[in-house]
Amino acid sequence: MSAALCVTRLDAEALHATVAQRIGSEYRHLTTVVADDRDTNGGFRLDHVFYRPGQPGLELLRVHLSGNRPEIPSLVPLLPAVHWDEREAHDLFGVVPLGHPDPRRLVLPDNWPNELYPLRKDVPWDIQPPKSKGQDWSPLVAEGEGVVRIPVGPVHAGIIESGHFAFSTMGESVLHLDLRLFWKHRGIEKTLEGLHWSDAGTTVERTCACCSASHQAALAEAIEQLVEWEIPPRGAYLRTILLECERLYNHINDIAAIPAGASYAVASMEGTVLKERMLRLQGELFGHRYLFGTIRPGGVCRDLTTADIDRLRQELQQIRPLVERLGQRLLRHPGFMDRAQGTGVLSPSTARDLGAVGPSARASSVGWDLRKDRPTLAYHDLAPEVVTESAGDVLSRLRVRLREAVVSFALLDHLLVRLPHGPITTHAPEGAEEAHGIGVGCNESPRGANVHYLELRQGRIWRYRIRSASFANWPLLAEAVPGNLIGDFPLINKSFELCYACCDR
Repeated sequence: MSAALCVTRLDAEALHATVAQRIGSEYRHLTTVVADDRDTNGGFRLDHVFYRPGQPGLELLRVHLSGNRPEIPSLVPLLPAVHWDEREAHDLFGVVPLGHPDPRRLVLPDNWPNELYPLRKDVPWDIQPPKSKGQDWSPLVAEGEGVVRIPVGPVHAGIIESGHFAFSTMGESVLHLDLRLFWKHRGIEKTLEGLHWSDAGTTVERTCACCSASHQAALAEAIEQLVEWEIPPRGAYLRTILLECERLYNHINDIAAIPAGASYAVASMEGTVLKERMLRLQGELFGHRYLFGTIRPGGVCRDLTTADIDRLRQELQQIRPLVERLGQRLLRHPGFMDRAQGTGVLSPSTARDLGAVGPSARASSVGWDLRKDRPTLAYHDLAPEVVTESAGDVLSRLRVRLREAVVSFALLDHLLVRLPHGPITTHAPEGAEEAHGIGVGCNESPRGANVHYLELRQGRIWRYRIRSASFANWPLLAEAVPGNLIGDFPLINKSFELCYACCDR
């Protein structure tokens, strides 16, 4: 076990009291992971991962469960943020969260055979479940005179991925929204099992193109933490540059997407052009528009020459005023402001209770940002400003991204000017090829905290779990939509701008 991880072993009865104590001590939940350990201890292992702002280490609260009847009292009444984690654990491992307020299936369709849990070790990766009759999904809907159910999806126009949104409306007002994702689950975590850690990057980086660098960095950190692998200063700075470039182009994309939800096409197209400019720049300097193949354990895959640095700084200096001008145009447009202000409100209490992350949290006064709370790489030297807004509406989520884009422009300039000399990577330490243990990599992706849990046995992956920021934030969308007009759903949805692929992993 890495020195960066502290494991606290508990029985099921003590878990609630310990979690309550951690929450009272300002610890924050990162992820919940189940592993099938029936080969070694006859049961399942449940790890709740926490961190405390300002402290570099992570704590795993560990409970061992029966192999025959894995049950545990649900933590949702105490820690609502784990509600999807527990439902996923039930679907994929058969771990029953007793007393969970919404025990419906999350990942598996309703017609999936009972007692067939895909991530158990005795279930092959290419399992073909027997066909059974029944509904794919039975959403929760409001009932009563005058209530109309409006289904949207899971197939959408354009290139959007699959998601089913079931609206219960009264006239044009939304009374309730139930949503279902996971329509194209790709089995990434199952596919990774048995691979050597050195072969995992190509799969992990394709969890989501928009967060590719964040996923690569989380995998690399988990391995580096596990085998105590040091990154050279130049490699750490370059990895930070990649993460900030990814944040910046995603924020520009989201700034363009929000006015599209209000039919403000001119502003949307202007932002899309700026995003494309960033993507082409990344392809030129880093070898891939979406930054695939740029980060490896021990450092990065590609260096920047002096000419590359000058080119990147020059382009960023030209793009920055254009982004700021676009933001001013949006904030001065009466029609857009009328649509955005007061729409899709996510209250600070709901955001905090449900574990909101990233801009969606910070727009509701929840100032969580791993770049400052748990700094790694070059963030130790940067202390980036944590941008917050208080209204929690569409406008606040736009303002957070506009202000964070300005912060990222400044951070990138600082990093490029002060980029240290030296190697961009180091060799693996002795014994890394046969590493054994657990590592947890986490970073602040464009959408918030991105967490990768990696367990190795003799260098090969035994368990891998990806908790993306979108996985944490999708339930918040369902909380922000009721009380608004159904015509404002595209605007609210784009203000969260969450990823489907990060859930369909």
